[in-house]
Amino acid sequence: MTDATVATVIDADRPAPLRLRHRPVQRRGKVRFEGILQASRELLRERGIEGFVVEDVAERAGIPVGSVYQFFPNKLAIVAELSEVDTQALTQILIDAASEIAFEDWRLVVDDLFALVLERWVLDPSRSAVWLAMKSTAATRSMAAEQSRRVALLLAPLLGLMNPALSPHRLEVSAEVLVEAVQSILLLAFRGPEPSDEVMLEAKRVVRAYLRAVSLDR
Repeated sequence: MTDATVATVIDADRPAPLRLRHRPVQRRGKVRFEGILQASRELLRERGIEGFVVEDVAERAGIPVGSVYQFFPNKLAIVAELSEVDTQALTQILIDAASEIAFEDWRLVVDDLFALVLERWVLDPSRSAVWLAMKSTAATRSMAAEQSRRVALLLAPLLGLMNPALSPHRLEVSAEVLVEAVQSILLLAFRGPEPSDEVMLEAKRVVRAYLRAVSLDR
């Protein structure tokens, strides 16, 4: 399956108001598309979803507003695309970690994995703004729930390596709880102008304690 085919499938799975009108194929279009996304990240970080408007995105990106609408039917479709980019980055971290976790102490791997996720959020604090924006409407909340589910399904087999006695259903529930808990704590850590080191430290404590409970559960 090609990248274009994967993108088409992902677009089709979105709620109708969040689907792209067009996904660029040529280099010039891709550059403009990425410029729109970058401008949108900056504006969401600065103003939140309430102050986020397509006209400002076009101005920040240095393009006509019609060029934004060439790809996106509305501002929420832009937010949805940003969230999908972030979700794919997170799932790739989990896929890469899966090849290592069977050969190392899972506690060390969890620390490394959590550090990678935190690093992504620290390097790009707009992730918290994007995630908050995804909670703003029924359509975006539905898509956010599906994205969290995809992450949890990748995480569940890794939890199974920690405790093979747990059923697949229990592992999936544990993974979903962990994903939602981490997202909520990260939002707390990044709600100010600078990320809170204290909250991120507590987030690690929470994750370690929960995973220890999962590993000992029967």
